[in-house]
Amino acid sequence: MTDCSYPAKGHCYRAIEAVCCLLLFSVVTIHFPTAAQSHTADSNTIGTVQKEITEPATQASDLTNSETDKKQPAQEVPKLSTSEFRYCDAQPWLDDWYCHFNYGIESSVIEVNKWFVAEHTPSAKRAKASGKLRFGWEPRSGDLSQLDFRFKIRVKLPALQDRVELLLSDDEGDLNQQAVKAARNQQLGNDDQATVALQFRDKPDSKIAYRIGLGRGSQVYTRARYSDRVELNQQNSMNYYAEVNYYSDDQIGVETKISLNHTISQNEAIEFDNTFRYRDKSEDLFWRHEIQYLYLYDSKTSYLFTALVDGLNKPSYREEQVLVSMRYKRNILRPWLFLEVEPFVLWLREENFSTSFGVAIRAEVHFPQY
Repeated sequence: MTDCSYPAKGHCYRAIEAVCCLLLFSVVTIHFPTAAQSHTADSNTIGTVQKEITEPATQASDLTNSETDKKQPAQEVPKLSTSEFRYCDAQPWLDDWYCHFNYGIESSVIEVNKWFVAEHTPSAKRAKASGKLRFGWEPRSGDLSQLDFRFKIRVKLPALQDRVELLLSDDEGDLNQQAVKAARNQQLGNDDQATVALQFRDKPDSKIAYRIGLGRGSQVYTRARYSDRVELNQQNSMNYYAEVNYYSDDQIGVETKISLNHTISQNEAIEFDNTFRYRDKSEDLFWRHEIQYLYLYDSKTSYLFTALVDGLNKPSYREEQVLVSMRYKRNILRPWLFLEVEPFVLWLREENFSTSFGVAIRAEVHFPQY
């Protein structure tokens, strides 16, 4: 009999942890509460606030120039870009909430970017944040209380020439981040804890990325990953990456993934993935084989069919779970709001491979430019 209380309790702790991360990220600047309160009284406040931000710098520049004209030519004072979000005044509550949320995130990102701006280093770009929030309920046979909350925020800092990114996530995109929560291999760790990391690249388009931060249950970690894409012909391509990582508790690890992509038509594609991870702490090898078929019905609707099997090489090379699912995803009501319905069938070794039927229902909110 599957224990239904643990997932709900774990989800509660994770949800609190995730919300705390988002709140902390949103209040690193003191400008947002003032701007949000002013907007309630006057819809033209954003323009006024932006003007007040830029005018002191301009006046200071003029004063400095007037005092130093006799001594030396005036130097141009760099101006920092500010948020250009416009509120959805007199709109339904959903739009108003979304605009306030985006303004809070964007204002925080701009403030963080200012920390790295040198005195005479002008920045033509504006700091940007993109990401998504996902809320889900995934009942299945023997466990009707399976809840899931995921988030991912990626921040680009032009003050550092877009070579450094700030990542806040519990969906880091590694091999244990399956959409269906019950299919995340418990022997790899739940990996549902929040991850905070900085990612570095020598150049914005570099194929090698370095990362340092906290993840997998507040472990300090660092990793180096090389990734690339090879176009074989017009219909076939290959994506791959190889990485070396070190976690304070899990120790050294090596991971590699190869994805073969075949485009059937403008609306259809097939992807075949092979993933392997070696862990020095347990001295075992995790493997996964997965095939996916994607069909784009129209610009707002898609279907994704998935079949996967994964396992370990100890005590013998054997499978640990098998999953078959079909995900229906549709853009609804707003360009940034998505609904997912994913029926699935799951077989787990820990449940003696008894057939478990389930369905995942999710709502997903995207930030701009995700």
